[in-house]
Amino acid sequence: MEEVISTIPQEEKPMGGASKIINIFFEPKKVFASLKIKPTWLIPFIIVSLLGIVYYYYAYPFIMGEQIAKIEANEKIPAEQKGAIIEKMQGTGHPPAWQLGITPIGALFYLAIASAILFFVFNVLLGGDSTFRKVFSVYCYSGLIGIPATVVKLPLTLVKKSTDVQTNLALLLSPDAKGSFLYSIFSSFDIFVIWQVILISIGMAVIYKFTPKKSYTTVFVLWIVWVFLKSGVSSLLGGMFSF
Repeated sequence: MEEVISTIPQEEKPMGGASKIINIFFEPKKVFASLKIKPTWLIPFIIVSLLGIVYYYYAYPFIMGEQIAKIEANEKIPAEQKGAIIEKMQGTGHPPAWQLGITPIGALFYLAIASAILFFVFNVLLGGDSTFRKVFSVYCYSGLIGIPATVVKLPLTLVKKSTDVQTNLALLLSPDAKGSFLYSIFSSFDIFVIWQVILISIGMAVIYKFTPKKSYTTVFVLWIVWVFLKSGVSSLLGGMFSF
């Protein structure tokens, strides 16, 4: 009796949590293929939230100092209001516990909104077929780019005693351009942000089975639209706040 050789391909097994975290930097397509089989998001969400808490805790004195300087230089705010605002902002040098506590909530809100936009565009406008959970998982894992970003930026922030640590095209502009629309545009082209956009593009191509060109074009167009919107808002506010 002849031996029958099965031609049915073996089912791929999803990666473990640690493997996905490591390989997001080296083999992202494999990570996203694993997420397509079994979407998970809790571990990267916790890591992203902790990174945000650590950075905000140590950079807080410089963030407040820079915001106070912007308020003092803003001619649109009456002098009496400036004093009241600055008095409220001045504190112990460390953020209140409640601000650290809501950092994960803010991160979850941002991740959910960004994922919902991607889900709508890829599912509804482009006719793709995937689930919100998979899109959310892709976005959460792409957020792990925050690990190298924090490793680079936090030490520089502490050394310079300023959050003005540039890993973007704003290096090409004069410091006098800060707060302008052009400065906000240039500062958006950050090496770590672009890295994350590339990862999102790869992930969306994998879970939707779209061509890389279609996925990259869609994600980059959405990102450029966001860059112009937030830069416009920032310039209208006189550069007081960044997004």
